[in-house]
Amino acid sequence: MNEILERRAKREGKVTPKACVENLLQAIESGDVETVIFVARQPDGVIKTGWSNTLHTELLGLLECGKNHVMWEMSE
Repeated sequence: MNEILERRAKREGKVTPKACVENLLQAIESGDVETVIFVARQPDGVIKTGWSNTLHTELLGLLECGKNHVMWEMSE
């Protein structure tokens, strides 16, 4: 059932959490990723975070870059 929903989402141009993580894993495996930080919301609304071994100041900078990117996407 999940595979059907994944295919439907892809056909509709939507990026699911699974597709997002699979794309990230491909980039990691090809050596294109040095640092990872994530923020995820569970179905019950609980927010989870995680990151690879990196300085906290760099992690905050990456989050700020991500925030700016989302804001830029919203303005288009």
